[in-house]
Amino acid sequence: MPTATTQSAARAQLLRHLGETLRALPAELSLTVRHPDLPKAVFHRGVTLPWDDGDPDSPLRFLDIRYWVLGTTPETSERYFESVLRAWTEQGWATSSDPNQLPRAAYARTPDGFGFALTQSVNGYLSLAGSTPPFEPESEAAEPLPTTIEHP
Repeated sequence: MPTATTQSAARAQLLRHLGETLRALPAELSLTVRHPDLPKAVFHRGVTLPWDDGDPDSPLRFLDIRYWVLGTTPETSERYFESVLRAWTEQGWATSSDPNQLPRAAYARTPDGFGFALTQSVNGYLSLAGSTPPFEPESEAAEPLPTTIEHP
């Protein structure tokens, strides 16, 4: 099981992986926790959770965050969904999806243990979640991930 050395290192690598995914997509797309068309569907800025709920003594944690893929519409989400899958595959990430499942969902795992989920909402909008491998928590609070990630 790959582990990140620290929470700061895990957050930084997660941000790089999100940027790599975004870089492979059209320039009009970005990631945001607050979608202007969905004012009541605001995502959190990332949450740190216990790695193993069954082991209360384990100090390991992981970070999970979800972003809206801004710039997609219900009419274009299918095309962009396929673009994300292609980007993950081209980066050598292990992917899985069921094209017959509606709404659609796809998953990826990076060689260094980060996980991603692309989800199409029932109304056609796309969101992208990322999770880190386990890390040892640091004594200092880690810098939160940005609320918006612009296309690089």
